[in-house]
Amino acid sequence: MSRLLASLKAPPSGRARPIWFDAANYGRARLLAGQEVPWDSPAELTAFFGKTQAMFRSDAVLMDAGALFAQRAAGDEQLRAAMGARARPGYALRTLLGDEQARAAAAEAVRALAATSGGVPLVLAVPAPGRWLAAAAAQVQPDAGPPDADQTATAAMYVADMLRIFASLGVDGLLLDEGSASGPELIHPEMYRPVINVADHYEWPVLIRTEAAPAWPCGSIDGVAAWLGSAAPSEPSGRWGVVAGTRFWAGTDPPAAAGFVLAAVPADADPEAVMTRVRAVT
Repeated sequence: MSRLLASLKAPPSGRARPIWFDAANYGRARLLAGQEVPWDSPAELTAFFGKTQAMFRSDAVLMDAGALFAQRAAGDEQLRAAMGARARPGYALRTLLGDEQARAAAAEAVRALAATSGGVPLVLAVPAPGRWLAAAAAQVQPDAGPPDADQTATAAMYVADMLRIFASLGVDGLLLDEGSASGPELIHPEMYRPVINVADHYEWPVLIRTEAAPAWPCGSIDGVAAWLGSAAPSEPSGRWGVVAGTRFWAGTDPPAAAGFVLAAVPADADPEAVMTRVRAVT
């Protein structure tokens, strides 16, 4: 069994069930005075993640590769110009994911975090292929529309190719993030098959996050190990957890049936209230 799946049964924190704290935005606000995450400086990056991990004792370290690539594009006018050189769907994403500087920074970031995560699994989080296609297009074409299934399948091939740079760097699992897409907006995960196949080749369990749709909205998917949704699945389809929202930080516990929890820490949350809530979760 992979270290990630083992941690879902025996959380490194010792809690009754795993809680993954998505604390990068909170950390930026509280530890970096609002500055960008230092993705291109492994020493500074590990110090940043070490401090957030000390605060939250997350049962997984979440490395947001999507944020790294977005930050790289936002800071380089020439890269954005290259991304927008052609209007066809997917060209911006293909160009972004092929950028050697971003790839090198991502690889070094994963290497550094894997080396310092201790017994806590490292989960590589990326936007689901269709969401990433749309996000990359929006950086150069603000009026870009949502992707269709065929465009998403093409995007999945670009994402799968990029993921190969992490082959031997210590990744324990892959989280595909659908963002705020609701159930009707979701594209069937079979369109992500190139990504799922690459993850399977490297023995990374694949998880999907849908913060605006219940877990397993499409039923069981071959190659997907677990699903984090806004609520329980309508019918049993596999291991599932919940994406905890504002009610969690107000003191409401997630459903007891959820096997694990992902809690995004609001950037503007009161530090004392946040730590009181973290200490209350056992």
